[in-house]
Amino acid sequence: MKRTIEPRFRPKGRNWPKIYAFIVECGGSTKSTSATSMAAEGALRGYTGVVFDLDANRSTTTILGYDAEAMEGRKTVLDLIHGTATLDEVALPARYRIGDGYDDDAFVYIPGLRVVPSCKEMSTADTAIAEDADRQDWFAEILRSYEGDDDVFWIDFPASYGKMVYSVIRMLDEEDCVIPSVRADPKDVKLLIPLFEELERVRDKNRLRRSVPGRPTVNHLILTGTPTPSYTEASARKATALAESLYGDILTPYIRYSADAKKLYDDFCPLPILLPNSVPAVDYRKLMTCIGFPDRT
Repeated sequence: MKRTIEPRFRPKGRNWPKIYAFIVECGGSTKSTSATSMAAEGALRGYTGVVFDLDANRSTTTILGYDAEAMEGRKTVLDLIHGTATLDEVALPARYRIGDGYDDDAFVYIPGLRVVPSCKEMSTADTAIAEDADRQDWFAEILRSYEGDDDVFWIDFPASYGKMVYSVIRMLDEEDCVIPSVRADPKDVKLLIPLFEELERVRDKNRLRRSVPGRPTVNHLILTGTPTPSYTEASARKATALAESLYGDILTPYIRYSADAKKLYDDFCPLPILLPNSVPAVDYRKLMTCIGFPDRT
């Protein structure tokens, strides 16, 4: 029996979940850290979801329990793009490592959370879509045929605005959430301007179309690595002030700087689970409450 889903997670009565899209054309911007931390924290609070890893570097896939060796012989998001597998055939239960090897007892699974894994061949996704116009609808097909009861689709994008990215963001409505995550660095904050320009281009291109929503909107902005009493880098302070002046109305609670945050890549584990009492883990919990994910458990 399907569980009852809050209407806010089905905007305009549609059949697919609300989408949170972590996108900005900047490598190392903390998109994967925020996507995995928020998805895991949401699951811990009782919100079911699927994390789509669309980046060829596979960071999100690795953090959620599937390194290159674990992925041997498994289907990936590229199978979804080529239309050779369904969402349920590709999505894997999210997990984190607690032991050696690849047996089940080496991992603990995160209830209510799945990951659509990426692969290094995702670097060819733009070409695949360019060579087959029907593949531009791969994400639309997933959404329109969806029959599950997840609350959220969390989507971690590569640092680009190519054809694959467009094929996804054209399916976003205003009630969905483009949620860039950038470091407290002036260069990263300035890269938000091209993002807003790209989203406006997508909205203009789809303004009169009825087949796709075509209204991706930045509803929240995550700023990470912000100053603390012991971390007072001038660039971080300058970037924080710049973000406040330009985007103060959409800024979420800050994710303060901590060197511990880098450990999630080494330990294959989302930050709220790996280091639940760390400064950024505490901040991600505040962020989740702020954007409308109170604890259900």
